[in-house]
Amino acid sequence: MTTAKRLAYAATLLAVLVAIIAAATFQPRPSDRHSMPPSHKHAAGHGLRTRTDQRYTALADELDERIRAGRLGTGGQILDPADLARLTHRTPTAIRHALQQLALTGTVENLDRNWCIPDDHDTIRAARRAHHLLDAMIASGGYPSAGSLPPADQLAETLLTPPDAIALALHTLARQPARPVAPEGRSSAPSRTGSRAVPLGADTTWDPNALRHLRDRAREQWHQNKCPSHHTITHTETLQHDILHRLSLAAGRLDAPSPTRAAAVHAATARAVAARDSTVISLGERHWRSAVLAGLLAQLAATLSPSSARP
Repeated sequence: MTTAKRLAYAATLLAVLVAIIAAATFQPRPSDRHSMPPSHKHAAGHGLRTRTDQRYTALADELDERIRAGRLGTGGQILDPADLARLTHRTPTAIRHALQQLALTGTVENLDRNWCIPDDHDTIRAARRAHHLLDAMIASGGYPSAGSLPPADQLAETLLTPPDAIALALHTLARQPARPVAPEGRSSAPSRTGSRAVPLGADTTWDPNALRHLRDRAREQWHQNKCPSHHTITHTETLQHDILHRLSLAAGRLDAPSPTRAAAVHAATARAVAARDSTVISLGERHWRSAVLAGLLAQLAATLSPSSARP
């Protein structure tokens, strides 16, 4: 090979190496991206990601405004990316990226692969829940009248509600006219319509200690603001409804020689039924209702226990 050919070969090889290096380090200008084919857009790398993040930030700001205005629900509400995509005319993928940004600021929470509006146990919302439940308990015979309610601190413990919210609920109750009380025995046999029964067996009995354990676990979850998933809440509700059904049947078969104990069993049953039937909207409120009902079931089991009949 002559010297000229060697030089030409080396020049060609050098040109190929320069082209490879240039292609590996090339970053298109922002104005070039709109005219690039899809394959080149993916090769643009970080430049495209920055522009996409800005689009998600704008969408995140829009969702944040809707959440703060209450247009997407209250605390505990599950946010479905598909529903939000239809509402905002965006893609579910864009919605998920926007929700990920909102999770960094605490506007939403990612719970068991579900996006959820945090339930901050707001005083007004807590007072409204407590008021409606107390009103239903009084009407069903759980409390003979508003004047026979337990002390505020005890109500705060039973209803898992801050004392200031309990005070507001009691103030609202005091201002409304008295409601007729259901006759004794009306709510002693709650139905399980709408829920699939857990196969517990006809002779299933519930140990008060076991129900106290379930109560303590539910309260711990509530106080730590650990909102379970929809599936978990639904399973818990079904189990609680079946427990209440069993305890109510036991209350109906109870042959209490003491009218005082019979009245206590009826009142405890009515309070649990009122909690089970209370209307809630969001997942967070369902969590609250489930935690309250866990405590009321423990109370009912303790009332039915033979030891409660002893002087």
